[in-house]
Amino acid sequence: MKKSILFLTLIGAALFMTSCLGEVSNNYTDTTFVYLDNDDVGTVYGKTISIYSPSRIITANNMAMMSPGTFKIMSYSWDEQNGTKQLNVDGQSVPADVVQLTSDVVDVRQTTLRMSQLPEIEDPKEFLEIAPPLYADSREFMGDNWIFQYSLEVPKGQSAFVEFYKREDIVDSDVIKIDVNISYTGTPDGATLEKKTEFLALNMSQLRTMYEGTSSTETKKLNIKFVYHLKDRNEVVESQTYTFTVKK
Repeated sequence: MKKSILFLTLIGAALFMTSCLGEVSNNYTDTTFVYLDNDDVGTVYGKTISIYSPSRIITANNMAMMSPGTFKIMSYSWDEQNGTKQLNVDGQSVPADVVQLTSDVVDVRQTTLRMSQLPEIEDPKEFLEIAPPLYADSREFMGDNWIFQYSLEVPKGQSAFVEFYKREDIVDSDVIKIDVNISYTGTPDGATLEKKTEFLALNMSQLRTMYEGTSSTETKKLNIKFVYHLKDRNEVVESQTYTFTVKK
């Protein structure tokens, strides 16, 4: 099957990890997901998330009224004349590029992992495609949020709502399976289907809380699989395994 790239071209079939922080060129223009945070004195700044360019620490006057803990899609530019601003993060001085936002900011919907089983669904709805998530194996960078992108067909006049449900653990298994379910809201306008490409941030912090112990040094790996339905596939689809590190 031919693979397509969802949304723009900023996401591909790979994981985002905090190790992709890299050097910054003298100037750049980019469009990425941005996770908003604030430093020790309340300055709002962003952490950019993309597999096609280095992750950066950015700030802008426009960010002052934005809410920390949320995700945006931003287009922005920076050059040496813009300079940097020193942030105070956990007692350390961190430089942030002072960027110019070059288009409207897009909000990313956020949802929380449901720690209960998915109720029985008689006629489950199907994705056209769902891309591998972007996530950081550290709660400090993205607050244990995983970014998903997917495409689906929705009846005209309705909206799709995607939810994630943790299955009950299987004895002697180190794999955690999460069901991804689609539901519709609104009233359909005839039988016309509209193709939509959407994105959301899934908060996985409850999973860390459930499995994390008290060790300050030792860690263990949780093996996460997502389970969902795809169009023209008779069987349920299981994703590849994603590793999520917690303390023992």
